Amino acid sequence: MNRFTRAAATVTTAALGGLLLTACVETGGGSSDPTGDALKPGDQGTPTIAAATELEDLAPVLEDAQADLGFDIEMHYPGGTVENSQALKAGKMDGQYDATWFATNRYVELIGAGDKLGEQTSVANSPVAFGVSTEKARELGWTDHQPTWEEIGTAAADRELTYGMTDPSSSNSGFSALVSVATAFAGTGQALTTGDLEQIGPRLEEFFAGQTMSSGSSGWLRDTFLNQPERADAVVNYESVLHGIRAEDGADLEVILPADGVVTADYPLSELAAPGDAATAEQTAQLAEWLLENQDRVNETHRRPVDATAQVPEELSDQLLVEAPFPGDLAVTDQLIDSYLNRWRPRGDTTFILDVSGSMSGGPLDELKSTMSSLIDGSARTTTGEVGLRDQEFVTLRPFNTAPQEPAQTDLAETGGKGRAQLESRIDELQAGGGTDLYPALEDAYRDIEDRRGEDPEDNRIATIVVLTDGVVEPRYEDFVRFREGLSPEARKVPVFTVLYGAADEDEMTRLAELTGGKVFDAREDGIGEVFKEIRAYQ
Repeated sequence: MNRFTRAAATVTTAALGGLLLTACVETGGGSSDPTGDALKPGDQGTPTIAAATELEDLAPVLEDAQADLGFDIEMHYPGGTVENSQALKAGKMDGQYDATWFATNRYVELIGAGDKLGEQTSVANSPVAFGVSTEKARELGWTDHQPTWEEIGTAAADRELTYGMTDPSSSNSGFSALVSVATAFAGTGQALTTGDLEQIGPRLEEFFAGQTMSSGSSGWLRDTFLNQPERADAVVNYESVLHGIRAEDGADLEVILPADGVVTADYPLSELAAPGDAATAEQTAQLAEWLLENQDRVNETHRRPVDATAQVPEELSDQLLVEAPFPGDLAVTDQLIDSYLNRWRPRGDTTFILDVSGSMSGGPLDELKSTMSSLIDGSARTTTGEVGLRDQEFVTLRPFNTAPQEPAQTDLAETGGKGRAQLESRIDELQAGGGTDLYPALEDAYRDIEDRRGEDPEDNRIATIVVLTDGVVEPRYEDFVRFREGLSPEARKVPVFTVLYGAADEDEMTRLAELTGGKVFDAREDGIGEVFKEIRAYQ
């Protein structure tokens, strides 16, 4: 019997130390539990493993392992590597699982949770890499040699290269990329220090000038890169993921390992020091041994063997892999993330379009106000970090009901500006009433963004629009499609992230998100607050 339990993961923002990925585990009963508390150990003799969502592509390999070993393996995917590490530290996995399987245990050690784990066996390697469109790689001369991070940074600073990267505060691959480039720029050959970060800050700001997409989900980033190639020339992810995009999705790209070092995932299968079922410890060990003995199967997922002397898959053998040291100090990772969010990355141009129609009266509007206030004053958090508005964002609030209401707008990068107080005041004034006519407010948002882009053609802000509505909107979708066709190419790249709440029209919101290259979020189960925190990684 195959007993894999699948989990659909959604990513929320946080800062490491930290770093966090928060996910909803969807079990067969349809329950949702971001901590995994609802999960129970498997039957006697069935090892129950908490794995990171990054490892879901190994499911076919585990099916072979079950067949060869003669016992079932019960897999759960409660979240990404960083979130799972935090859940482990908090004791959320105690008595629930027999083992963990993350992309790395470096986070576990960094946050002081190493004593939660017993025997650990690394079963594969995959470094973080750049997937660059073949045309762009050829133009930059990178099909003939491995560029350094310095060369990539120069191309990004000169706007010759644009790329998408997951938010390092919520994504393992994004953080690994941030560590890799920062370590290369420091040039010490040692793990980063806080002193290094001050010296290399200006160079990192130039490097991130080429970033045109941010996300909390590697899946959304992959799909957007494939379906909207005009959004970016390249995408940052693990080497295995990028080769999968090329092999399975037919993407025309070159997978590039920067020559001066990258952070590598090593996928350790780890027994818990206190497993949920002691009888399964031996079977976890047998699975680890099987994975080492069947490296050819693991390598079919475009991962590298753990044995440095073993044969590397052909598609991975033409570039030298240099391992970058991982930070050993939590203070360094905290400063690295904070500096990225508030100083180095491109500014956010963030618009919230908020339904204040009559159906939002009472609890829904109170929840919306509370959520927005926590984002504005900086108190919004996930379990391990703040996710409020950033110091350099340009923020617009656009309430609407029967018609667009007076917006509030501020540039949080301006010293002495009205800033957060102006936004707070507008949120306090919100009252529910009237109908639900979304599209005039949405069109106003696009016009506003287009005007700002026209004033500064060099503006590289990452613009996003978030729409929340709890009802059926006026039927103006086709008019909006025609309106959008008349926008500039840059304005058409701006995605709309739609939030389902109350009796929101799911079909309409899905069409709108798909049209603009955005994503649908469902707040009907987890509430507005959790969803808005999750969206922050995309802004």
